[in-house]
Amino acid sequence: MAPHITPLRGARARAAILEAAGRQFMAEGLRRTSIEAIAAAAGVSRPTVYAHFASKDEVFRTIVSELHDEHLAAMEAAVDSAQPIADRLYAALVARFVPFVTLTASAEHGAEFLDENNRVCGDINQEAHKRSLRLLERLLADADADGELVLTTAALSPALAATLFYDAARGAKDDPTVTPTAYRQQLRRLVTVLARGLGATDEPRASQERR
Repeated sequence: MAPHITPLRGARARAAILEAAGRQFMAEGLRRTSIEAIAAAAGVSRPTVYAHFASKDEVFRTIVSELHDEHLAAMEAAVDSAQPIADRLYAALVARFVPFVTLTASAEHGAEFLDENNRVCGDINQEAHKRSLRLLERLLADADADGELVLTTAALSPALAATLFYDAARGAKDDPTVTPTAYRQQLRRLVTVLARGLGATDEPRASQERR
């Protein structure tokens, strides 16, 4: 019996397709998932999928782009300005990377997702990278101006320091077998060592400002 086709249109159809594609990718992997399987799971016709997305890769790109937007918004929301700079940096980087670590660690096809993400989403990843660096650069510039850090200790500008922290955090997540707990522990160690090397303390920012 043919699957029931729901007459979804417009934004509702697009949302149903993306949700169904996410489930299919998790269950079968990107390579084994077909447009037909996505259409069936979404309850729409194959032409409806193509009306919204030119290819399976475009569906995947859209999902990745929306995830990046969510995680970048979470980075902004995670930063508590009253906390020490190491805690602020750690919170921002956790919000940026832990969801991806959780996804790849929990999915049977985690290694494949990393490979396909690199193949299909390079420009999306680069733009998210730039946006992340701008946020970290602001945090570090503010901390340097407030005396929480002394970037000149290592001949760093805020931009170079942002790259240093981001690259360390990203490198720690690129093993598809790393667990979220192990990643958090490694990230905490990395941020603490780097921040202390730049003169950071564990004292809350409010206490420093009162001195």
